[in-house]
This record gives sequence, C-alpha cells and structure tokens, in this order.
Amino acid sequence: MENEAILLQVRDGELVGVGSWVYVWLRPGADRPVVYVGSTGVPPVVRIWLHLHDTDPDIGRLLARYPDVAHDPLDVLAFQVPSRLDRAAVKAGLVDRLETRGLLSERYVGDPPGLLTANGAVGPAVEWMVAQVVAHNGPGG
Repeated sequence: MENEAILLQVRDGELVGVGSWVYVWLRPGADRPVVYVGSTGVPPVVRIWLHLHDTDPDIGRLLARYPDVAHDPLDVLAFQVPSRLDRAAVKAGLVDRLETRGLLSERYVGDPPGLLTANGAVGPAVEWMVAQVVAHNGPGG
C-alpha cells in the first residue's frame, strides 16, 4: 500500500529505533563503481539528502568531495548493521573488502582502506554486503 504511515519515535529529544547503517554510493555499470562508503545512525535517506545538500563539507561530504555529484547517475545501497556488530568496524571491513575486490573507483572520495581495523565478527555481514554491491552493479561491474 502506497499510503502507509511511518511511525518515527522521539524519546528524550532523540530519534529512536532507526538503527545503525552503512551505505555505498555507486556509479552504476562502472567497472570500479564505488565512490563513497559511509555510516550513520539516522535513516539513510536523511543522511543521503545531507550529503547532497548541506554546504558544511563535514556533513555534505559528497557535495564537497565529488564534483560530479549533480551530474553523474549514482545509486546508494544502504545496509542495516545488526546491533551485535560495531558500525565503524563494519564500515572499515566493507571499505577494505571493496578495495581488495577492485570495486573502489579511481574517483573514490571516502575513507581510505586500512584506516581502521575491522574485527573478524563483521566478516559474514561484510561479504554479504559486497555481494549485494556486485549484484546491483550487474555483469559489467
């Protein structure tokens, strides 16, 4: 149903229950499609909007770092991070694994691989995310 209500809860002045996320910005169809990997504790649609519209370069990172953001077709895959896993470790592991698989674009503008140490607990989740990136990008990617 298209007109479903979405319940967002605010408790003690904070949005709750939105989860923890990592997300991957892609140039669809490119051999090395990944231009950015991020993580957030807010709904991904909010974070993506901020990347595109906030003029503070620490918030609107894609707007500040990726000159063609207004012209290139880009897709964003967002993955909810299970509560048992550390979001920063998942992001670090994802960046590292995307790099080893040759999926980081020559135009990649995110944190460099090896910035953090990913722990082994994130391995299965990271492998699943990488598979989703590959599947989304199609046979050319």
